[in-house]
Amino acid sequence: MSHLPPENLVSEKYLLESAPHMDIDQWLERLRHSDRALYNSMALEVWSIARTMDNLIPGFWSRFMENRQTALKQFVIQQKREGKKGSNE
Repeated sequence: MSHLPPENLVSEKYLLESAPHMDIDQWLERLRHSDRALYNSMALEVWSIARTMDNLIPGFWSRFMENRQTALKQFVIQQKREGKKGSNE
């Protein structure tokens, strides 16, 4: 069972007040919880932007993802080339 308060109660003030009473496992649990909350809020923001853009410009998200995939492939190819250059020197 987690000893964390509800997400909306995790505040800087709460953390500062409870800090002297926490052990390393509790600190790690708080860090994991905060990291997950940040990740979830970022995912929600990305989704809302994508949804808005797709409503304004139909097909926006699929084109964005196609461009992202192309850019990632180019990046991987470039990294492989630079890796080969470094190992040949």
